[in-house]
Amino acid sequence: MGITGFTRIDTVTVPDRFMAIVTVSDSEEMDPEEIKAVLESDKSSLDYLGIRSDSDPLMFADLYKNIKSVRPKGMKVMLISQGSDPATLDDLVGAGYVHAMDILVDMEITEEQKKCISILEDSGCKYAISIKAADHDDETVRRMASDCKGCSMFIIRLEKDRPVKKGDLSALTGAAKAITWNVRAS
Repeated sequence: MGITGFTRIDTVTVPDRFMAIVTVSDSEEMDPEEIKAVLESDKSSLDYLGIRSDSDPLMFADLYKNIKSVRPKGMKVMLISQGSDPATLDDLVGAGYVHAMDILVDMEITEEQKKCISILEDSGCKYAISIKAADHDDETVRRMASDCKGCSMFIIRLEKDRPVKKGDLSALTGAAKAITWNVRAS
């Protein structure tokens, strides 16, 4: 496993946050020293170093090594993940490798994601919930409310190939505001 992608500035993945994004996978690796040098020069203008994968980054046993290889001292890390392995998340948070998380939710919050939320809340870490707008209605979002009351942001993802009517988006946004005031569509 290694670093296979790097985006220097990303303001779309988590709206209102300036992040550099590193992608990890089993493919050909990029040079972590080059990435670390760029991050070192940019760290004063970044809120987080985001870590994502085509699958779930928590499924990579040596994820901490990749984070360690590129993260400048003092830079916070946000994991962008489905939250499928709470034990690995607990280790990463406990060791200071993860400071926040964007939890990618499909139709409902799973038991593993609930455990991840509990770990984040117990550790004082912020977390966002991200859903795909076309997969949900106001009722499915309302059902999530009790499981993610402590989230700092609720992100409703809009997909070009699966448009959502303006009224439906308004209903989703209204339902999400029962969870947190900070609701973003991107």
